[in-house]
Amino acid sequence: MADTPLPHKALDINLKAFLKVHKDLPFRLLGRQVLPAHIRAADTTVVVRELQADRFFVHEPPDGPAEALMVEFFLDPPKLPQLVDCLIKPLQAMRDLQIPVIAALIYLRKGAYATFPDGLTVAGFAGLRNHYRVERVLLWEHEAEIRTGGLQALSPLLLLWEDNPEETGLALVREGIRTIEEAGFTAAERRESLALLYVIGLRTFAASALRAIFGDKMIDVKQTETIKEWLDEARDEARAEALEEGLEQGREQGLVLGRLEGRVEGRVEGRVEGRLGKARDLLVQQGTLRFGTPRKRTLTALERIRDEARLDDLAVRVLEVETWDELLALR
Repeated sequence: MADTPLPHKALDINLKAFLKVHKDLPFRLLGRQVLPAHIRAADTTVVVRELQADRFFVHEPPDGPAEALMVEFFLDPPKLPQLVDCLIKPLQAMRDLQIPVIAALIYLRKGAYATFPDGLTVAGFAGLRNHYRVERVLLWEHEAEIRTGGLQALSPLLLLWEDNPEETGLALVREGIRTIEEAGFTAAERRESLALLYVIGLRTFAASALRAIFGDKMIDVKQTETIKEWLDEARDEARAEALEEGLEQGREQGLVLGRLEGRVEGRVEGRVEGRLGKARDLLVQQGTLRFGTPRKRTLTALERIRDEARLDDLAVRVLEVETWDELLALR
């Protein structure tokens, strides 16, 4: 089964949302039992990559000093610039927050790698050295707890460890759904756990196959912020590209006509056609992900739509219906 490309930054976005409702998990992976009520995401001024605010967790127990945990997740071992960032950021955060900040690198899968760095040694002249170290978690070493113990909230990540996910992955998806349903999560924890499992499943399986397994639980997935962020990002990019292409088409047509009137009309027509084309392409992409490849008559019906607002409305309604026919019937 062909690998299905994920929307931009999908796994990062879902991990961000997942950690908002499972704030104690990073602490528990490091052997610390803390109450979620005593944890908050810190708003730091450290200049780091996306999602940094949701990877700094401040533990503020009522009977002890505050401390913070900086978490970085990796699918693959980081390259040197990334590793240096992970060593610098907790020091910057400690300067800004004025409390101890511990950094932890959490590796999500083993893959074909043999080493997973937890620090860096810098060697200088005359044998001088600096050693920098952080905490490290190899998630697969916690498999028993994830499957049946106190770390079951991380069960969606089990799918990342499969060598042949095409053969066994769908069974793991079903198992993951069952685990989430039986774990006694709050409604928010349940939604974000299901969304994370769905997104990881999209790395291997078609959306239609996953929808069939999730069934009515897709309602929970669609209620998460992740889907909205995907749609907003895709729509903004498509509209920006449509505007740029439309202006270029307008200029080209105007030059062919050779008159000011022709140039103006060409720009307007090119803009409109460009925007319509991009809006239509975005709708086809979203619909294909949800309903499967459209038939010829469906594409013909979409080509007849000359109203950009109507195409935008259909793009939003993709999340509300189950088939291409039902979508087009809502026009």
